[in-house]
Amino acid sequence: MILQSFWSKPFLKNSNHPNARFKGGWLDEKFFYLSIALSCLKFKEHYGEITLYTDTYGKKVLGDILALPYTKIHTSLDELEAYNADLWALPKLHTYSLQKKPFIHVDTDVFIWEKFPEAKVNTDIFCQNIEDNYPVYEETLDAILKIFDFVPTEIVNSLYNNKRILAFNAGVIGGINTEFYKSLYSKALEMIQKNEHLFPKIDVGMFNMIFEQLLGHAIASKNNIKIAPLLENVDPKFSKLTNFHLAGFQTNYVHAIGYAKKSLHACEQIEALLMYEYPEAYKSITQKGIENSLWKNTFEITERRKKYLFTVYDYIRSNGISKLYNTKFKLNPSVKFSEKGNTSILEFISPQMNNIETLELTDWENLVFYFQEELSTIDLCNKLLVDEDIRQTYTPNQLQEKVFSFILDKCILQEILIPEIFQENDYKTLFLTQNFMNSVL
Repeated sequence: MILQSFWSKPFLKNSNHPNARFKGGWLDEKFFYLSIALSCLKFKEHYGEITLYTDTYGKKVLGDILALPYTKIHTSLDELEAYNADLWALPKLHTYSLQKKPFIHVDTDVFIWEKFPEAKVNTDIFCQNIEDNYPVYEETLDAILKIFDFVPTEIVNSLYNNKRILAFNAGVIGGINTEFYKSLYSKALEMIQKNEHLFPKIDVGMFNMIFEQLLGHAIASKNNIKIAPLLENVDPKFSKLTNFHLAGFQTNYVHAIGYAKKSLHACEQIEALLMYEYPEAYKSITQKGIENSLWKNTFEITERRKKYLFTVYDYIRSNGISKLYNTKFKLNPSVKFSEKGNTSILEFISPQMNNIETLELTDWENLVFYFQEELSTIDLCNKLLVDEDIRQTYTPNQLQEKVFSFILDKCILQEILIPEIFQENDYKTLFLTQNFMNSVL
């Protein structure tokens, strides 16, 4: 059973705090609505049914106005009205605690292109990944241990026994042990209620990670409950989880976690993927959203950009990895190189804003220099493998995967590299328009 939750109280509370959830934490409320729409549709496609737990406002907006295709919508989160709006993880815990059957709860910024492995799902606790000593916990946890009147013994014992901070990431969470989630909710409520008077002294936004993810792991550890992570070796910056440029063909799981919500590249890709994969739903949702003043259309994908993206999407999803690795790319004809001190600078036209942006060519970014001539992933890897340090650091397969990801990042997100599938006429119409030329000149 797939579940999602949306509590409107933090969404509607005007705040510029980086750990608040005003507008869902997104660059603009439009992208929250497009994200939850794409997420709902992807899970509905693969699992057939999806249930939403929300409040009266959420039901009105997501169910009645936007008509997102949830199988059921519950308004049980109205019960949390008295709680601090900054406790944005509390409605998730409340939702978990209501379940009597095995479930999977997925955040509204998680997108899939295949079902989760049954062996992972059918365990006591199923989560996105284990967070082992992630720096993001340290400052808030230190403040809590010094300031709070009550800290669950499970947290203290976990820190003492493990000598490090362990948590699970709840971007995706669930499993068959529903009693565990009732215990977690009860203990989290106790922690909240006994310390609420001290909230002005801490970052309440970061506290959510403590009472959901760290406390949850600690309770599971105390009771020897097995935790099965979907993903292994996830770095603290979650860099591989936000690879929208690989979505739907080389990665089947994307989570627009944290900083990605403020990235115009990520926001644009969510809109473009919704438009590409579910065109009728996109048209209906955007029309209803604008008509009901849910957002102002401050950013819009142009027809030129849409044509470019859909052409690339079609190509990469209809060809095998061997052909893609042998596809040649070259620099967009509108880019320019310059020098700033000892650093090389690439100037390019932002395909999102149609203005000049710059990219400092350091480390891997220097690879763009190679594309002054047409090159494929295989061609570039052959050149790089001449270097002994490269050979010692990467296997040929690892290097090919890394280089291909780099190429597609520069191709899809920034249009710095253009694939050979675009012919000469395409360059004239897509990349050498008057606006582009005026910007370059």
